[in-house]
Amino acid sequence: MSLHISAVLFDVDGTIVDSAPVVLCAFRRTLADFGLPIPEDQRLRTYVGPPLWYAFGDLGYSGKLRAQLVTRYRERYMDHYLDPEPFDGVPELLRDLHRAGIPMATATSKQAPMAIAQMEHLGLSEAFDVIAGATPDPGSTKTTVIHEAVARLGAKGADVSYPVIVGDSIWDVRGGHEAGIPVVGVGWGYATEDGLDDADAVCDSVNDLRALLVPAAR
Repeated sequence: MSLHISAVLFDVDGTIVDSAPVVLCAFRRTLADFGLPIPEDQRLRTYVGPPLWYAFGDLGYSGKLRAQLVTRYRERYMDHYLDPEPFDGVPELLRDLHRAGIPMATATSKQAPMAIAQMEHLGLSEAFDVIAGATPDPGSTKTTVIHEAVARLGAKGADVSYPVIVGDSIWDVRGGHEAGIPVVGVGWGYATEDGLDDADAVCDSVNDLRALLVPAAR
């Protein structure tokens, strides 16, 4: 697919960093704290990426209990959220895109302060013009984060006429399309079997992503 790209948004979990072990551990510990059944890892892995309110709702919890689970998860996750390492080649790609003058932002469902701290911890914050993430509000979705990221890039003077989002899951695909921008899926994350079927392009490797983004950027 041919893409005209003026700015690039990046999902974080499953796209920049391999966070599944930490996320799954936080889910297990949270459910155990409440004496609730713990699903198999295959199911828990599908919750790497989507908003927490969705994840615990999908597990069958609602009302006050769901709110308590979300709060406890965030407490558990805080213990280890800086542990995940970036996928091989991704930091170099981000720095190269930055050096090429391509406006970039994160658009992650993790809370913004955590995203900022994580990018600083990894030495990647300078590659991004904007680090956008979710808020504690249950109404905060991938789509709202994408809108925020694009708006903040535009406010900084970046050309946001042709933004794209790079992500690894169906949540990135849905969020991007709901926000009205193309989606580039990556094959090294946690997508379900058909999770990237509706992406506008799919890259199986970092080299494929580099080849797509750099020539297309203007």
